Amino acid sequence: MLEDVVIRLRRLIAEAEYQATERLGDERRLAERLGVTRSALRGALGVLEQEGRIRRTIGRGGGVFVSDGKIERQVDTAESVPDILRRQGLTCRTTVLAAHLAAASPREARALRLPTASEPGRPDGPGRAHVVRVVRAREADDVPWSLETSVVPAHLAPGLLQHDLSTSLYRVLSEAYGLRPDLAEETIDVVGADAVQAAHMGIAEGAPVFRVIRVARDAGGTPIELATDLFRADRTRIHTHKLGYVAPGRTAGR
Repeated sequence: MLEDVVIRLRRLIAEAEYQATERLGDERRLAERLGVTRSALRGALGVLEQEGRIRRTIGRGGGVFVSDGKIERQVDTAESVPDILRRQGLTCRTTVLAAHLAAASPREARALRLPTASEPGRPDGPGRAHVVRVVRAREADDVPWSLETSVVPAHLAPGLLQHDLSTSLYRVLSEAYGLRPDLAEETIDVVGADAVQAAHMGIAEGAPVFRVIRVARDAGGTPIELATDLFRADRTRIHTHKLGYVAPGRTAGR
């Protein structure tokens, strides 16, 4: 009986040409569609989930989705990695590799609009502006997925290092400091992982990774984070939702 339901589910996915991330439906409707009991369906879904063919999520918008084992990373929302994984029915485990206060590098100072040592009005007093650098490795269902470096202006989040940084950094910034990412500008490219990155991400040196460089700003336009996120290319799908069409020679919104 179980094998028969498994075969029928596989046939349904193949014949209807379902693609990864498409929703098959919820358990009740799928059971009715196949004419089987909910318990029989759950057993078959468990087999396909172990094979990586489907994933199940709960809550609003949940259900059974076709999967190819990749994790969808939205590029049109400012969303933390724990929230990304939770939304797709995956568990997140975070390892904080480094977290310290340091002088801002020239690149960090430019991106975060921090005064340099030669400029007046430094927020950290005499010397140079400081930042908090946090490096974290993430696992999705116990398999390495990403390596993230976040840089936050120290004067905007005093005492940040005293918080639990294995959770969502955006949640900490929002709840403890009232800093919320209202706009994020990101640049995405593909690079080869160096030896240290590869070791943390469970891949071979030189293996391709998506590199996302992000500057997040609050509602007033103040930069609150400079981040460099690396995602395993073999486990990641980039998704975006675009609105409108810009005709040649015209600007958006006209």
